Amino acid sequence: MSKELREMLQKLEQMKAEVRALLGEDKVDEAEKRMEEVRALQKKIEVQRQLEEEERGGLGLGGGYSVGGGAATKEDAELEREYRQIFMKAIRRRPISSDERSIIVEYEKRAVMNEGGANPAIPDGDSSLIVPKDIQTRINEVMRAQNDLSQYVRVEEVTTLSGSRVLEKDEAMTPFAVIDEYGVIPETDNPKFVAVSYSLKKRGGILPITNELLTDSDQNIINYIVRWNGKKAVVTNNKLIIDLLLTMSPKDLADLKAVKKVFNVDLDPAISMSSIVLTNQDGYNWLDSQQDANGRFLLQDDITQPGRKLLFGRPVVVCSNRYLPSIAGTPNKAPIFIGNFEELIVLFKHRFFEFAVTKEGGDAFKRDTTDLRTIMRNDIKFWDTGAAVYGQLALS
Repeated sequence: MSKELREMLQKLEQMKAEVRALLGEDKVDEAEKRMEEVRALQKKIEVQRQLEEEERGGLGLGGGYSVGGGAATKEDAELEREYRQIFMKAIRRRPISSDERSIIVEYEKRAVMNEGGANPAIPDGDSSLIVPKDIQTRINEVMRAQNDLSQYVRVEEVTTLSGSRVLEKDEAMTPFAVIDEYGVIPETDNPKFVAVSYSLKKRGGILPITNELLTDSDQNIINYIVRWNGKKAVVTNNKLIIDLLLTMSPKDLADLKAVKKVFNVDLDPAISMSSIVLTNQDGYNWLDSQQDANGRFLLQDDITQPGRKLLFGRPVVVCSNRYLPSIAGTPNKAPIFIGNFEELIVLFKHRFFEFAVTKEGGDAFKRDTTDLRTIMRNDIKFWDTGAAVYGQLALS
């Protein structure tokens, strides 16, 4: 992005702010005149963009990707690199220039991540910025490597802090009636719907970064932030999902035949075929020790994904006993959830992580650190409670 384009974008934001101020003072005529100038500048910016794209070799694909999720262009890749440099500069609490602020505005606008419209002027050194796309991807990779249970449920990206989704109620349908020639077509039963409401909750934490670490390379700092946020996100998501699962009514499963009955009878055939098995280490150990009459273990290797096991052809997911403990008793019982978790649970989330940094506030000044505050907003709800069964497996 050229300096000329950055200056135009910055001027555009200033002019929009002036229009809002005029509207706030009920100066509608003046606001309309100013808005004409805004539209003219927007056209000029678009022409400038096209000119720069032509100078870089046209609109062909470049060596990057779109921050907004569309086709990759050289301009997008360049914007991504520039924004990442500003992001690391903000992490180090260094001043951000007016040109760099215009890059922030442009990046957030393309990423469709702005909350509530206009982006306020960002003070020097403030890093209240969205996480760059390439770092988001790396955090997701770390989360997957640590068996984030949110990869098995439905995840909905939302743009508002509260709202609802409409779901068709699971009820038995009656067949269409037979109609004689010239006969009157009767009314049929109507579909029924239920609303699933969500209200996002803010969750976060503070990561102290030593000022010695901040003098290291960008790559080492990013690796440190990625690992920490990835682990915290996994723990957060897994607890949300497990706590919700444990609110289901449990069913005693005395043996493997009872487990098989869940697949064959308790679940709808379509749900059963797309199911997974979620249990803890105790439950997995019990399943992995079961043998048929010929001494062959019933858990089979998944040839499409080495290291994963299958029970009756369904993937088995193992959660640590630390987060999903067994139920004490005589005998002890291991929790085992069988079903399609994408149909069972929906995780609503807004944006990705938000970062803000200080080296004066809190305990940062006393311990000579730079504190990175991370905030995420999400909520979790049941979607279709008939899509899974909560069993308690007797560990005798």
